Formats: sequence, C-alpha cells, structure tokens
Amino acid sequence: MNLEAQLAQLVAEAPKHGVPSIIMERGVIPVISAFAQQLGHTEYYLRQTTDNNLVLTILASEKHPELEKKVIYAFPTAEDATQFPDNKTSQLEIIPQAFPVSQILFQMFTMKGVDSIIFVDNPQQYQESKEIYCHKLQAAIKQSLTNLVNEATNNSPLV
Repeated sequence: MNLEAQLAQLVAEAPKHGVPSIIMERGVIPVISAFAQQLGHTEYYLRQTTDNNLVLTILASEKHPELEKKVIYAFPTAEDATQFPDNKTSQLEIIPQAFPVSQILFQMFTMKGVDSIIFVDNPQQYQESKEIYCHKLQAAIKQSLTNLVNEATNNSPLV
C-alpha cells in the first residue's frame, strides 16, 4: 500500500480510536507524512516474539555504558529482520511482522520506554540507517496540534 493510501486509512480509522478525523487529517497526518518521506520504504518488518511483543534492543556506548537507549529496529524485508545479528535475542524465536510505515510512526506517538526506531533501508548497512527519535516525533505532532488549535481559535472553526 502506498503512503497516501496508508495515511487515508489512518484518517478513516481515527474516529474508532476517539480522534476526530479532522484532527488526524490536519494535525497528525502532515507530521507523519513528513517523517515517512525521509524513509526508503512504505512497509517495514519489526521483530516480534512469539507472544507478539516487539523486540527491544538496548544500545550502550563502550565509553559511557551508563548511557543506554532502547531502540526497535525496522527492516525492509522479513529475511533481514530474521537474520539481524543480535546476541541478546538468540535464544528467542523471532517472528518478523510487516507494518505500514505510517502505522509504525503513528504508534511512536504513544510509545513509552522506547527511545527511537532505527529504520534499516539497505540490508546489512546498519551504519546508513535512519533513526527517528520518539520524543522528536511526539514533539512535532504536539506542535502541529497546538498550531491547529491556535488557528481554529484565532480564525474559523476546524470544520
């Protein structure tokens, strides 16, 4: 599914989650679209355990091991997700699950305990991956929603 169709689906499903479509369309979608356009694929595979929990990877610096961050890797193919070299999950059965990029980014808005998602666009080239920080996406969406409310307050209603 292309990005435009994914975004239209998020707008259509918004009322089911208690979010007015207009808020999704004008406040959230522009931000998700901007972030998604920086990425190389419209669908990514996330690594999950057999009980459908996403696999978190904890990264730490050798110089500063106390500074660690929790990331989720997103891969362009199921094979890449399965073959990712991660010693900490070698005893777990990993199941790659495909997700539209728009859904991954939308879920980042509510994620707790995850610092970022690392989007791997080219297999085996992890240094060239794109990292999107949850707090930056969250701040961008909050700012967009604030702007939308201010616009509605100062001019005309949203509808």
